[in-house]
Amino acid sequence: MATSAIFALFALPYILASPHPPPYSPSQELALRDISDKSYAPYKVDCPTGWTWIRNATEGLSQGEKDFVANRQKVTGPIINTMASNQGITNPPRTPTIGVALAGGGYRAMLTGLGGIMGMMNESSEAAASGTGGWLEGVTYWAGLSGGSWATGSFMANGGELPINLLNNLWNLDSNLIFPSDGKLSFYTTLASEVNAKSDAGFPVQLTDLWGLAIGSHVLPTEYQLTNKPNLTLSSLPSVVEKLGNGSLPMPIIIAAEREQGELVIAENATVWEFNPFEFGSWAFGSTVKSIGAFTNLEYLGSELNNGETNGTCYKGFDQLSYVMGTSATLFNSALLTLNNSDSGLVTNLIERFLQDLGEDQYDISRVPNSFANYNPGENPISSFEYITLVDAGETNQNIPIEPLLIPFREVDAIIAFDSSYDSPYIWPNGTALRTTFERAKVLAENTGTQIRMPEVPSENGFINGGYNTRPTFFGCNDTTTPLIIYVPSYPWSSAANTSTYQLEYSDEQAREVLYNGMRSFTLNGTVETWPKCLACALTDRSFEYTSSNRTAECQSCFDTWCWAGDDNTTQPNTYNPEIDSVPPWLTANSLSSGKADAKGVENTTSSNTSSSNTSSGAGSRVTSGTSWMGSLLLALGLGFIMLI
Repeated sequence: MATSAIFALFALPYILASPHPPPYSPSQELALRDISDKSYAPYKVDCPTGWTWIRNATEGLSQGEKDFVANRQKVTGPIINTMASNQGITNPPRTPTIGVALAGGGYRAMLTGLGGIMGMMNESSEAAASGTGGWLEGVTYWAGLSGGSWATGSFMANGGELPINLLNNLWNLDSNLIFPSDGKLSFYTTLASEVNAKSDAGFPVQLTDLWGLAIGSHVLPTEYQLTNKPNLTLSSLPSVVEKLGNGSLPMPIIIAAEREQGELVIAENATVWEFNPFEFGSWAFGSTVKSIGAFTNLEYLGSELNNGETNGTCYKGFDQLSYVMGTSATLFNSALLTLNNSDSGLVTNLIERFLQDLGEDQYDISRVPNSFANYNPGENPISSFEYITLVDAGETNQNIPIEPLLIPFREVDAIIAFDSSYDSPYIWPNGTALRTTFERAKVLAENTGTQIRMPEVPSENGFINGGYNTRPTFFGCNDTTTPLIIYVPSYPWSSAANTSTYQLEYSDEQAREVLYNGMRSFTLNGTVETWPKCLACALTDRSFEYTSSNRTAECQSCFDTWCWAGDDNTTQPNTYNPEIDSVPPWLTANSLSSGKADAKGVENTTSSNTSSSNTSSGAGSRVTSGTSWMGSLLLALGLGFIMLI
């Protein structure tokens, strides 16, 4: 088909489906969407009656979340008791609420984070042999950001499938996210037509829509990819995915940050917004001025609201899971700009229209119609905005999305924080993300009264000098007012997992190496005999209301070993460049691991026995063949802030 004909096709108007009286069954929803021209576009429905459209954050959790947590605890309670008993620990007097948080960083973060998750699954023979498999069934909340949101969306949409099975049977990582190796013509054609359909429905579109659809076509179930129907919404997940609906999986939370209108640089105290299957909103609005936040029903997101009331026309379908994942990862919108210089020419006019409408300094935003317009106008700093403009929350330097798990209403007892951040020159984490959240929590508490239950952590230099960025560390051990954080940084146990944030394609072999390395960063490759017991002690500790004065001798010994000692050596450390295929020196120095001979790596992969300095180029980025074009683009765009992601 000639290019001019394709562009003419893109310009065709789309007729939306006629509204039907709610509520609809899942089959009716699909039937309604099937008669519309395109499945990605939001579609009109009748507004429900007797509906509360805005819920003030002071009210605590939504009823949907309360019901989910109650249902989930029927699963987590028995599992946690079993996991504790397996380690010789008394069953906790109450079921602890456990959360996991997956950091951002593109495919590297998706693979590393899901590797950590695999280390918590008994379905993995290696995790089971290491003594950590089974804990995922005890987790109530799961938060993801940027690449961690891709992990979240893919895992949940695929019903909690073992990540290595997703890699082997579903993911299409060896086809570049922007320049696919096959079907390029149909890929770009469908991308543009789906996004134009959303625009024709009257909704704002931007590079984020293109980017999100591209992500979905690589990691979501086949039936929801571009070649079929990209119509899977986050709010529909509990009805579409049986295991999520019956409480067999944790509740997913995907976050983004607000860059308010007129701002070009995002503030570290910016509003953090969350998408979960029940609601969209924030616990505190505003950046320079803070006010109590609010939430709205996610299923009807995009419906025009004025002071919490509708104008009589409502929509569904705005909360496409691919769009939500793209919104959490807007940093990658820059990759699409390379299409302007490619030979495809298929979406160039669409990209140029976005840049003309938004301005070239706004290419990395995602616009959500402001459900909170004129709501609480005297105190709400966003009440006059037409759109809520969201960006990758990693731009706030909080690259681990633990803030939603620190909200007092959720009463989370323990958080496993998987960190794969690009903090150091060689793309390894150094604890900056946790430190930023701690500093932010102090400012919010002092200036706005917003309570975020974050324990103290050391400075960036303190993390590196203490070796806390090489192995799991417990934070908040004796501060019972906060959750206990089990910090799990990526470490090169078996491969050079320090791949570039902007590496947009992986061979199956390389992806497998990064995935398993993420698992071994959590299981410690099965080399530390006491780790499973100490992990169980940490995850159940708050349920017993333990402190050092009444903790059992075995668990106190674990805390003496794994807790942050309170030290913070702020002197300038040497450049952090760990040896690939090694054991963290701290484990060896403390006689906790005798080395690789102890490894439980029964699901073995080929190791990369090279140092990260040998596999890196430029400022430490490990870029494979075919992706070097991105480095040139980033230099041209001056995106120095990717060092934080």
